[in-house]
Amino acid sequence: MTFFKGVFSKYIAAPAFFCKRSYSQSIKLMTIAILLGAFTSCNPVALVNPDSYGDKWENTYLWFEPGDMSTIYISDNGDPSTAEAIPNDTEFLIQWSEKGEVYELNITSYYQDIDFAWFDGYDADNSSEEIPWIHDENSIRLRSSKLLPSENGKYRISISEDLKD
Repeated sequence: MTFFKGVFSKYIAAPAFFCKRSYSQSIKLMTIAILLGAFTSCNPVALVNPDSYGDKWENTYLWFEPGDMSTIYISDNGDPSTAEAIPNDTEFLIQWSEKGEVYELNITSYYQDIDFAWFDGYDADNSSEEIPWIHDENSIRLRSSKLLPSENGKYRISISEDLKD
């Protein structure tokens, strides 16, 4: 090691390029540029863009009255005024039962997969809480005590099928 004694200073541990102030500034600028690029590359508007949303999801909206389960109402656009009345257990089977504070909702789809569902009667604690559905092939089940009052006596369920799945 005495061969390198006069070559390297004992106080410099890295090449001079790494010790310059411009290097730390360029690293900071590059890190900021990468982070900004990552954040701006995700376009949240594209996630709900109605022009491309139909390419990804097929949505069906169902309405039912817990007191009259013989007829359910179905629509493709979520507007209750365009919903058609169909007999329960034709395209979908909706079952509803209540025992005290606890209700159970079962939905079976005969012609479409259920990849995502939302029940308007579920009283979520916050906007990011997911409904605790139990999936079983083309059926979903919800058992909960969190129930909101129905709107005009009917509850709405939205069912989505992932078309790219």
